[in-house]
Amino acid sequence: MLTTLNSRIATLLLCLAFLLLISAGWAIADEERVWAALKQGGKVVLLRHTHVDMREGIGHLATGNCAEEVNLSSRGVEQAKRIGEAFRTHGIPLGEVLTSPYCRCIDTGRLAFGYATPVQYLMPPGVLSDSQAKLNREHVLQDVRNYRSSSNLVMITHDLNISDVVLEPSIAMGDFFVLQPNGADFDVIGKIQVGDK
Repeated sequence: MLTTLNSRIATLLLCLAFLLLISAGWAIADEERVWAALKQGGKVVLLRHTHVDMREGIGHLATGNCAEEVNLSSRGVEQAKRIGEAFRTHGIPLGEVLTSPYCRCIDTGRLAFGYATPVQYLMPPGVLSDSQAKLNREHVLQDVRNYRSSSNLVMITHDLNISDVVLEPSIAMGDFFVLQPNGADFDVIGKIQVGDK
C-alpha cells in the first residue's frame, strides 16, 4: 500500500512538473508576442518604476531634491538597465519617455532609455486631491487613445496609475503593460515582467 501511495505521489509530482513546464513555455511565447508587437511601433508602454526599498514617507515629493524621496535601490538600478537592454536587444523603436516627477520614475527612464521627461499628470493619485487624480487619469487615457506614431511611447509611473488603466490590481516594480490604441479606446496586448536575475 505504501508503494502504491508513493507511486501516486510520484505520478502527481511528474504531472505538476509537466504543467509548470508548459506554463513557462506559454509565458515565454506570450512575451515574445508582446515584443513582436512593440517592434511594429505605435504602442504605449505603461511601466512601473523599478525596485525601491519601501519605507515610510514613500509618497513624499520634494521637487528637485531626490535625497528626500524614496529612490531606486541597487536592485532597481540593475532592473532598469535590464529593461533598457531588453528593448535594445528586441530592436524596439522609442519615441518619448514620459515619467512621473518622482526621482524613482525619472531615474528608471534615464537608466533604461537614456532620457526621460517628467510630467505632472503621471503622479500617483494618493498624493493628489480626488478631482486632480481624476483629471490626471483622463489625461493618461487621452494620451493612450490618441497616440499615433511609428515609434512607441513609454510612460513610467506608479502601480495605482497603471492599475486604473489596465484594471489589474497588482503591478510589480519593473513590470510593464503594452497597449494598442484603436481609435476611441485601446487594447491591452500583454504584460512583460522583468524580475530579478
